Order: sequence, then C-alpha cells, then structure tokens
Amino acid sequence: MPLAGDGFIAIWNDILPEAREAFFEWHPREHMPERLGISGFRRGRRYAAIEADIEFLTFYEAASVETFSSEGYKARLGVPTPWSLEVLPAFRNNLRGVCRAAFTAGHVDGGYAWTLRFEAAEGRAEALKQALVETLLPPLVALPKVTGVHFLVCDPALSGTNTALQRGRTITPPDLIVMIEGSTPDGVSEAGGTLSDEVLAQLGAMPGAKRGLYQMEYALLPARIAA
Repeated sequence: MPLAGDGFIAIWNDILPEAREAFFEWHPREHMPERLGISGFRRGRRYAAIEADIEFLTFYEAASVETFSSEGYKARLGVPTPWSLEVLPAFRNNLRGVCRAAFTAGHVDGGYAWTLRFEAAEGRAEALKQALVETLLPPLVALPKVTGVHFLVCDPALSGTNTALQRGRTITPPDLIVMIEGSTPDGVSEAGGTLSDEVLAQLGAMPGAKRGLYQMEYALLPARIAA
C-alpha cells in the first residue's frame, strides 16, 4: 500500500558478531517501541537480508520530515539508554537517510522488499526522477506478487546526525532509494530487474547502484504500544 505519512527514515546496518545477540533483543524490545512512542511516528519495520550488501534494513514512516527534527525526537536522541549505548557502537556499514516520497503506490504491505540505492549523474537528477515517477515505476505496481512501489529522495541536510547516539559510528546518507514490496522474493526481484544498470544509466543515474533483497522480520504501529 502507499507509505504512511510524508517523512521517512531508511537505515541500513551490519552488526559486529559480539553484539549480535544484544542487537536482536534491544531493537524490538526497546529501540523500535521507543521510536514509535514519539509523536508523529506512524510505523516501524525491520528487514533482514536474503541477498544484499548490508544485512539489516529498518524503515520508519512519519507524518512529515519535521517529525525527525521535533523536540520530542531530539530529546530521545540526546539521552540514549544504556542498552542503546551498548549496542549502537557495534553498528557497521551504517547508512541513514531522511527522505520524502516522490512516488508511492500499492495495495497492502508486503513481507519482502527489494531495494535500490543510487545517485543521479551531475545535471541529470530531475530528468531521472521524472522518468522514474512518470514512466518506470507506475507499471510495476500492477505486476504479479508486487504489493507496493516507492521512490524516496533523501535530504542530506536532514540525514546527518551529530548526537550521543552516533558515538562509535560513521553514518553515511544515501541519495535516491527505490523500494518494491511484495508477497514473494521472486516477485519483487523480477520487478526490480526492470531497473537494470543499463536502464538507469540511460536515464541519468551514476554507476554503482546497490541492490538488496530483504524479508520483513517485524513491524510496529503506535497503537500497539498504547495497547
């Protein structure tokens, strides 16, 4: 289905082996509920890689990008919990983008996600975005086993962080993101296959796009916390 809200954070990370068990407990028991308890957050989802360059993807949907600069959000960032201070320095290959949706459509949430991280060549950004929004992405929503298609544009000014939570981590912001949700891994992969390196290059993308195939581990809504 279409994404919930107008602001999004996409986070990729690997985790050091010695912190792996703590990460698996901390994230669903404390970290995601903490985030979904902040006013403006509408949904959180975490995915694990089936085939990708980075193992974990966490995706938050919010009312607007301003949610991520709100006083409530900054207050939480500025006072990390002891558990967060234990786990977060063990993150590796950490990417974090605060984004807006240039395109989002679909029917229901999918259990699988195919992701594409890429950049536009100099002077080609607007043409690339227009081609994706108007030509390439809308037909994918109708493909078998596809439940949602989203195109996110990340804001570098909003994606950077300099808080207590960044201790021990180097965080790189992504630029452009396509996310295809679906009911089977083959379905999302086949839809993503239409966005080949050759097609992207013709439209104005830089070489070096990164693709990933993920399975959703869990999701959380604010109402579930209140309940």
